[in-house]
Amino acid sequence: MRGVNLRRAIPAAVVAGVTVLAAVTLPAVASTPKLAFRTVKLAGSSGLAEPRVTVTRKGVMFAVTNAGRPNDIGIGPETVYRSTDGIHWKRTAAQPPDQNEATTDVDIVATRTGRIISSELDYGGINFRTSYSDNGGRTWTESVGTTAADTDRQWYAVGPNDPSTHQPRVYMLFHNLLSGVAQHNMWVSTSRDGGATFGPPVPVSIPGQQDYLDLQCADSGGPSNIMVDQRTGRVMVVFGTRSSPAGGCGGQPAEVNVVAANRVWVVSAPAAKATLPGGWTPHLAVNDTGPPAHIVGMQLAPGTLDTAGNVYVAYPESVHDYPNYDGAAIKVVHAMARNLDKWSRPTVVAKPGGAGNILPHIVAGRPGRVDVAWYHGIKSQGRAPDWYSYAAQSLDALGSHPHWTSIRLSKVRGEAGQTASQLMGACIQGQGAVLNGFACSRSTDVNGIAIDKRGRLVVIWPAQANLPTDGTYVSMQTRGPTLLR
Repeated sequence: MRGVNLRRAIPAAVVAGVTVLAAVTLPAVASTPKLAFRTVKLAGSSGLAEPRVTVTRKGVMFAVTNAGRPNDIGIGPETVYRSTDGIHWKRTAAQPPDQNEATTDVDIVATRTGRIISSELDYGGINFRTSYSDNGGRTWTESVGTTAADTDRQWYAVGPNDPSTHQPRVYMLFHNLLSGVAQHNMWVSTSRDGGATFGPPVPVSIPGQQDYLDLQCADSGGPSNIMVDQRTGRVMVVFGTRSSPAGGCGGQPAEVNVVAANRVWVVSAPAAKATLPGGWTPHLAVNDTGPPAHIVGMQLAPGTLDTAGNVYVAYPESVHDYPNYDGAAIKVVHAMARNLDKWSRPTVVAKPGGAGNILPHIVAGRPGRVDVAWYHGIKSQGRAPDWYSYAAQSLDALGSHPHWTSIRLSKVRGEAGQTASQLMGACIQGQGAVLNGFACSRSTDVNGIAIDKRGRLVVIWPAQANLPTDGTYVSMQTRGPTLLR
């Protein structure tokens, strides 16, 4: 949830702004062709959004964002768009129902049957309004079992068929919000009928485990994402926490909603145990508690799986400890499918320094073939940085010295005139006190990433700079290596 960031979007014309860029920025694999992307604006969409994207088995793309007439806090309703090529997009015939007071927290996934499941976090109860469509968005049916109160930042993932129903399992991940100050956890609800109904949520961490202890540092941040190994059905949840070698919360103040994590956990369960408290096993993927300590969640540190089940986690790493988010690098670690307790040394996707880098997202294809997308800050003379959407690709991410090819996806600014610390909700008020969470304005914390059936990258991201370019943009790969070849 974006908290209290109430910057209103300037109405945008219904246009399809197009940008084509080629990669040159970071050291590239010498013999590979350059990456290129085409970026378009979704007609009528809002930049006050946290958009997501999914691709069906047939290659049809569906994106969810906020669009249309805004509510009292400036946010438009959950709206789904459809495309067959990633360039030409059109709203689905119908809009997901049961929206009272939409927020920017949305997600969308596709099952093997072609069913689309879309969700928004609604202020009308602070709960998830989830619907599914079996006809490409011409009609929608409300899912059952997703509207528990005090829930925040939902993520969905689709697994193999349930052995009893022979329909795809769908998993919903979230965390408890305000009540997390008293007792915090990550929760997973399981659907055995393709997302039509969801069972009761179960906690992924239990008392006595270090990941549970970390989560009690006053609502230690929302989940980064959930994923399923399609070969085995094993479910994995990724989230950041605060901790320190001496215990406690690393000297940070109490936080709600936005937390400067210094650890990243991957917690896993086989499909048969995913519905059982205590069925989940924690694995510590990143530990930057120090000394010196570094922030590794701005605001996410998400994971992904390649086709062999190897796990990758992308995260920002600050130069300094909380509350200074500026100058961060983007890094990736990986673990082989057979051992989630042994993680590689980090590889640097984007170097530290300058304004820094925030909000990484990651996707993988065949073993070692990985794409990462994030926001990169560029300093301007006499003003705070501008932020642009970037992507990088490695074709040898499982190697000891991976190579990365980087590209700026568009000339459109995603954010403007704020530092990384300000975008991450660390603001100073009163007697120099650093505040965050609901007390400060902040940027988006979620964008969308996927690959099409050919392995080409698609990234969806908002431009929230309060400029005429305000809106939701899709960047589609048009040239260069793909992740499935």
